Amino acid sequence: MAHEDNLHEQLASLHSISVEIAGLHELAEIHDRALGYCLELTDSEFAFTGLLHDTNVGVVASGEIEVSDEVMDIAAIKGFSASPDFYRSFHLMALRPSVVGVVIKENRSYISNEVEADPHAVGQPGGHPPVQKFLGVPLRLGETVIGMIGVANKWDGYDAGDERLLATFAGQVAVAVDNARLYERQRLMIAQLQELHDRLTEVERANLLSRERQRIAGALHDRLDQEIFMIGVRLNALLDSGVTDPRLVEELQELRRLSADASDELRRAIFSLTGGELQGSVSEDIRSLLRDLQRRSHVQAHLSVSGTPTSAAETLHHAVHAVVNEALTNVSRHANARVVLVSLRYEADHLDVAIQDDGVGAPQFVLRTFQDSYLHFGLRHIQQMVIDRGGSFTVTNGEEAGLVVRASIPLPTQQP
Repeated sequence: MAHEDNLHEQLASLHSISVEIAGLHELAEIHDRALGYCLELTDSEFAFTGLLHDTNVGVVASGEIEVSDEVMDIAAIKGFSASPDFYRSFHLMALRPSVVGVVIKENRSYISNEVEADPHAVGQPGGHPPVQKFLGVPLRLGETVIGMIGVANKWDGYDAGDERLLATFAGQVAVAVDNARLYERQRLMIAQLQELHDRLTEVERANLLSRERQRIAGALHDRLDQEIFMIGVRLNALLDSGVTDPRLVEELQELRRLSADASDELRRAIFSLTGGELQGSVSEDIRSLLRDLQRRSHVQAHLSVSGTPTSAAETLHHAVHAVVNEALTNVSRHANARVVLVSLRYEADHLDVAIQDDGVGAPQFVLRTFQDSYLHFGLRHIQQMVIDRGGSFTVTNGEEAGLVVRASIPLPTQQP
């Protein structure tokens, strides 16, 4: 029971730490916060993070260096105050089969509780605090090592439990480091795009934006989506391992639900990024959405159109698509409905759209709080989009059954 209590505390701690680290964008802050937690999690005296000096240099799973220039940059240290001269002299480390280097060269964790007698020991530079005990784990992105985390001088030595805990945390740190690098590259690219803005035609800007959205969506799918998937797999494995503590089971199930929700929202963002240009008119697009709904569900879908379409109304195509698509997604997932009706009304100065189903509706507290709730990202997003265009947006239960989503969006003012 004591072991399960400890495991429960460690999982809860790792979850809260990982959420905090994932929310950071600056590398320096990530390193500082991560090392502070490394010291706390392992009861160590000091810790460091090292990153391969060339961001294109990596160690594949076989343990072979992809290029010959094997250099690691000690990106951050915590627990001892290195003088500026010491850091300038020793922050770039040539990777040899030392107690530290073996972690990256062999792509594995390494524990040494008697560093001076360790067969890999090669000595320490002058001014470096004595290292008696050491634990190092790789920082991996998929199958590639981008660096490592090292901790030193736990008073009673490191064991397999310390290694598993630090290796699990290192996986989250590696993702956070990679995200920060992506974020920095995005900031630089946005600055470059701003400089080009005045020299690009409207078509060129649209093409550039489309390519960039595809690239960002690919990075999100290939990195973050896979990491979230692996978190879910590991949580399932823990739940299937025979854990009997009800508190721990409940916590693991909640973490699994959160990882599934995170995956859903990430895929929603990826879909939004890769949606591409919409084809046809507003009404043709809505008919296409309704046909898709009928193909994948038992719901009967109908469209009612009134008024006269105009070119000004067509400029709201993306906004109307987003509102209808989100509402239909909720119908297919939550409404338990048999029929859904989409009404599109063209007026002289605005466009109205309403989506009504005959399902179970929504609890009153959801209707009251979805505007401020992070559990209802889709509704919040389309409401804000409509309001940003000067329109109005409401979600109510129908008089007899189901849910009614209404949006009224003003047409853009025609320029003389």
